[in-house]
Amino acid sequence: MRITDIKTYMVDFGASNYVFVKIFTDEGIEGVGESTLEGKELSVIGAIQELARNLIGQNPLDIELHWRKWQMTSCWKGVTDFTAISGLEQAMWDITGKYFHTPVYRLWGGPVRDAVRAYTWPGPYTTPEECGEAAAQAVEKLGFTGLKFDPFRDEYFTISPEGLAYVVQCMRAVRDAVGHKADVAVDGHWRFGPQAAIQIARALEPFDLLFFEEPVPSDGNEMLARVREEVRVPLATGERYYTRWGFWPLLKDRLVDVIQPDVCHAGGILELRKIAAMAEPCGVTVAPHNPNGPVSLAAVVQFAACTPNFLITESVHTRTLAEQIVKEPLLVQNGFIPLPTRPGLGVELDEAALEQHPGNPKDIWFPKRLVY
Repeated sequence: MRITDIKTYMVDFGASNYVFVKIFTDEGIEGVGESTLEGKELSVIGAIQELARNLIGQNPLDIELHWRKWQMTSCWKGVTDFTAISGLEQAMWDITGKYFHTPVYRLWGGPVRDAVRAYTWPGPYTTPEECGEAAAQAVEKLGFTGLKFDPFRDEYFTISPEGLAYVVQCMRAVRDAVGHKADVAVDGHWRFGPQAAIQIARALEPFDLLFFEEPVPSDGNEMLARVREEVRVPLATGERYYTRWGFWPLLKDRLVDVIQPDVCHAGGILELRKIAAMAEPCGVTVAPHNPNGPVSLAAVVQFAACTPNFLITESVHTRTLAEQIVKEPLLVQNGFIPLPTRPGLGVELDEAALEQHPGNPKDIWFPKRLVY
């Protein structure tokens, strides 16, 4: 079997764009992958096209070989490179599963669970009362048992007493609304310095968080190490890291309790498996970052199905377009995604639906305040 063509698709979903890739073969088997990267859609598509030149005529089943060639021969690498690699790698696994007539998770030793747990983002809300109401709706009406919030106002690096009080009020409203029917996580979106992150983590201790995500910038681990020394709340990070080499310092220095690789950025599904395998003997669980599209979700489900130290995955229930652009989408049911039984990743792009939402490159988002 040989690769004959590679095609990319950019799909506008409002806040940003999904980027998908499809690999075609001379045996008629096609594979899909996702390379969504907010704000850098055109850069990723260009990187896919550059990598694709060396794939035409190659065997798509030689996934490890292709990955090693990309890794060893790319002299200058960054997130756009690994996002392109991730989408192409997913597509080749999709082809491999179809070739052997089995879901991808069967190729990695089979499932260790029957369904994959997911959390969502309740909201919108502008008051603590609305935050509690959104949490109750997500649990009682949508069936989620995991929730995540960014209850921070327009503050960066530092946090005011008023801002910290608002965070506490929101989390108290959430616990009052749902009790312990759901796990609750808080995302700092890498905006705070270590002193503010320590203040926040200590204030959140009474609410029994699943984790406090990205408490400090992920440009270096020194600030994270300072927070780790001072707090008892479980810490999580990883959406802006890629490959096992990027994650190893987090594990080696015991900086977090949960790692959050993104299957669209970290290097693909097999790379997530390798990262998770490193984390397992360290006692660290894996909660993949996944605010992306339906192919990314399918790839995460394949990974999670056979990964013992998988914890939970992100799923944005309000992005309903994701369910409309693939045939037979994977759906969250009572907080869990049942394992697909179809060969490959388990989803197929609906190209007619994609054409109804042509790509529209977006400006990169910046916070209102950058200087203090």
